[in-house]
Amino acid sequence: MTPEEWLPVLAKRLDNDATRVKFLRRYMDGDAPLPEGRANVRESWKRFQRDARTNWGQLILEAVTDRIVPKGILVDGSADNDLAVQARRVWRDNRMDSVFATWLRYGLAMRQSYLTCWTGDDGRAVITADSPESMIVASNPLQPWRIRAAARFWRDIDRGADYAIVWSEDAYQTFTRPSRMDQAVQTGIDSTRFNPSTGYVAGPVLTELMQGTWTPDESTPDQVSTGRPPPVVVYNNPGMVGEYEPHLDVINRINQQMLDILSIVSMLAFRQRALKRTDTGEPLPQVDENGNAIDWAARLEYAPGALWDLPPGIDIWESQTTDILPLLAGVKDHIRQLSAVTRTPLPILMPDNTNTSAAGAISAETGYIAKCGARLSEAKIGGEAILVKALELEGDIQLDATVDLQFEPIERVSTAEKYQAAQTAKAAGQSIKSIQRDILGWGPDEIRQDALDRADELLTAMTLTVPRTRQEARQLRDQVSDVAPVASNGQARDVPATS
Repeated sequence: MTPEEWLPVLAKRLDNDATRVKFLRRYMDGDAPLPEGRANVRESWKRFQRDARTNWGQLILEAVTDRIVPKGILVDGSADNDLAVQARRVWRDNRMDSVFATWLRYGLAMRQSYLTCWTGDDGRAVITADSPESMIVASNPLQPWRIRAAARFWRDIDRGADYAIVWSEDAYQTFTRPSRMDQAVQTGIDSTRFNPSTGYVAGPVLTELMQGTWTPDESTPDQVSTGRPPPVVVYNNPGMVGEYEPHLDVINRINQQMLDILSIVSMLAFRQRALKRTDTGEPLPQVDENGNAIDWAARLEYAPGALWDLPPGIDIWESQTTDILPLLAGVKDHIRQLSAVTRTPLPILMPDNTNTSAAGAISAETGYIAKCGARLSEAKIGGEAILVKALELEGDIQLDATVDLQFEPIERVSTAEKYQAAQTAKAAGQSIKSIQRDILGWGPDEIRQDALDRADELLTAMTLTVPRTRQEARQLRDQVSDVAPVASNGQARDVPATS
């Protein structure tokens, strides 16, 4: 199939999945559906629907992304060869620390995300991250990491056009269609996102891609042969569901109960009151002496300092206060359930947590680390694959080398955690380099620089030391000789005479 034949197929798939993706995106952006208010809630209380929401989706995502932190790149086990230096330059030029985190966040939230490798005008690799809102792939069902075809859609608001680039197994082609609001019917633009000040639809998400007329773009009116598969790497979240996708009911319950609590607390400040007639009392008149209707709600307005003069026989009834402590306890129970089902430590969702047992905390932490480890395995493969594609594009070669993208240890991210573990490892006899690499999470450059710093410190100490005997001089010289080659990665350094 050519790119032009793949375009309607992939556009239809993206359209079919748009509703689910948009729904999950709302939970990531803190725009979860408003909890439903009671039928008798006045219009003035509807704002509590917005106030009752908490962005649980973002907390769940960040708890994972904060643990998956790239730290260095090795090629064929070395950080000094030409390919390793080139890979680090690709990572730096594309600001991959940010792009990688965005790609991971998209995949965690919407079950799938994409890294794409382009060739820039200067011939160097350009890597971008995309979500299922704007990109779709067709993959081999037996090997899901092998991409048969891919399509990426975007909007250029300055040119008033939508664009699509479609890759087939060995070629690509770009297409375009108009995107102005006056052609909304033809192009299928979501009119609810229309920005009247600019005349364009706001936001990056395109809708109804099957509508409108896609024509080959002038830049590539015909398909361009590449001889390579689509330069796309896919992140598939384990289980093929978003991190919070199976647990939306729990999030909705928490938001619903928070709405009830906010409404009750506010109502308690203005408790419900009513006028009731005693056995001997007369009903309040409905008209005055001139025959005009009396607005008792306006006359008996409830406000601080207001004083009512009621006719004889009229009494006031007042509702009782409501105990909200059971409701607050219920919200905490729901948050604990959310913590359990998402394997997110409770202190992240509810920092003031003093009732968790030590055994429960250890169990939760173990599950959390296991979850982060599974996500890291998927992300590591994808990060390495996109670097391989970038190196191949820049060199126009078939790379025959192993790229190793290294990460901070997911068990220890904070500085305090790392150095506490390092002290334990040192006491057990572990080598300095292995502690730096496996526990402190240092990259090759940091380890090499530390070795240089240690050598310089030792050389300075040796220079200031005056040996008393020839044997001491030989011992000092041997110590420097042992450190200097290691510090310079195998290259001998000048060792000054000490006697």
